[in-house]
Amino acid sequence: MEKTVLVLLCLAGFFVPFSNQIRRYYYENTEMSWSEAQSYCREKHTDLATVRSQEEAEQLLNITGGSVNATAWIGLYRDDTQNWQWSNSDDVIFYSNWTANLFCASVRSSGEWRDLRCQEKNPFMCYNETSNITERYTLIEELKTWTEAQQYCREHHTDLVSIKNASENEDLVKKAHGKPFWIGLFNNPWKWSHQGDNYTFHNWNTGEPNNEKGNEKCVVMNKTGKWYDSSCSRKAFFICCSADAFAPGGSSGNCSFEGTEKTWHEAHSYCRNLNKDLVTIQDQDRLNNISGIILGNSTWIGLHRDKENWQWSNGGDVIYSNWRSQLFCASVNASGVWNKSLCKEKKPFMCYNETSNIAERYTLIEELKTWTEAQQYCREHHTDLVSIKNASEHAELVKKAQGKPFWIGLFNNPWKWSHQGDNYTFHNWNTGEPNNWRCNEKCVEIALRDSQNLLRGKWNDQDCKLKLPVFCFDGKASCPVCVLVQLSVFIPVCEQGLRGPVHLIL
Repeated sequence: MEKTVLVLLCLAGFFVPFSNQIRRYYYENTEMSWSEAQSYCREKHTDLATVRSQEEAEQLLNITGGSVNATAWIGLYRDDTQNWQWSNSDDVIFYSNWTANLFCASVRSSGEWRDLRCQEKNPFMCYNETSNITERYTLIEELKTWTEAQQYCREHHTDLVSIKNASENEDLVKKAHGKPFWIGLFNNPWKWSHQGDNYTFHNWNTGEPNNEKGNEKCVVMNKTGKWYDSSCSRKAFFICCSADAFAPGGSSGNCSFEGTEKTWHEAHSYCRNLNKDLVTIQDQDRLNNISGIILGNSTWIGLHRDKENWQWSNGGDVIYSNWRSQLFCASVNASGVWNKSLCKEKKPFMCYNETSNIAERYTLIEELKTWTEAQQYCREHHTDLVSIKNASEHAELVKKAQGKPFWIGLFNNPWKWSHQGDNYTFHNWNTGEPNNWRCNEKCVEIALRDSQNLLRGKWNDQDCKLKLPVFCFDGKASCPVCVLVQLSVFIPVCEQGLRGPVHLIL
């Protein structure tokens, strides 16, 4: 008699789509850190589990056998490299408008760089101009501010260290034995309002500039002559000077104290309308003379923060950097500066259309959406979230936004699978994830259950040191590539007692 039989064929030398390849997953209920889990899986199986589809995600959860554990490691982790991409796959060319909040650079124990208040006290790394590699770098463990560290290195060595490539960075981190340390990189974005005046002399108060709340771009001076960075929208008195006062040796008698409080930009415009400018202070004598005419407590001077200007202490070119990005989606704030933001935040957004009509090219959507919701909306109703290729295009978009912050199409995808060659395409992040909470979540856990079974299979970024159960996989199934097919075959009468479909491995 004829029966329908399901046959599992093992095909060697035939092309079968990737999704048909069988992986065998294993659940290890012993709690380990992510690194321990990766080592265990590579030793006992193939690697930590890669999840390529919803079907595989379900397969993963079904092998836990109703375990009481809430989460387990999978093979997804965050790489330290930056991988910023435009939503529409445009090339990320070298135009950006990021702003660093602080002004001196240090290296973490992990080797990543961070910007800090220059008045913080840290160990520091000096270098010597020598061909002897062992004598080239010296870690000074005494805690100093960045300026004190620079002065020490220049007196006893050559200068604070500058770093030109990744291998040099790695050597220095190894020499520091897990201690963070100052390097010679500093940000000098300060400029005088009066064109051509250089920022050399300064008289910052202790702990300044500190960019409190991330928005202090203008400078006030108190009656003692000390300087503070402050929000430019603050109202303060100010000092206007005529052109004669800016000439070498110019008299402070050509400067006048203005007793009506204005914002920095209002004060700047007021002085310019009188064919004057906000005061520049070039040296201690000038500072003393100007302090003598101040009547109020806080008075604007002409110093303000312009674009980022990172430099090495020894004057070398900035050709390598290793900043750590903590967030993953990009927006433009009201002043036109780009921000790295949590993707789950809700903001207006800018869509674009592929059209030669400039007036119809960009559309600001004022409805508040997350970055992912904004991307989806733009793709349904326009072309995509906007990508920005140059400063003039950027200026046009900021003008169109009329002071509103908005999402742009730039996002950071630093996520990779532990198993080499597996691409990060499928994902199943929980709402609001990844969020890099406490700035140290580089590995990914999968939720096995919750009280209502609502979060099964959802992903969360997590601290890699946390101890969790583990999902491993074997790349080799019972046959390398298997396909299930249905055949009609003759079954002898003596075997009619056979129940259900027959599975044959050929």
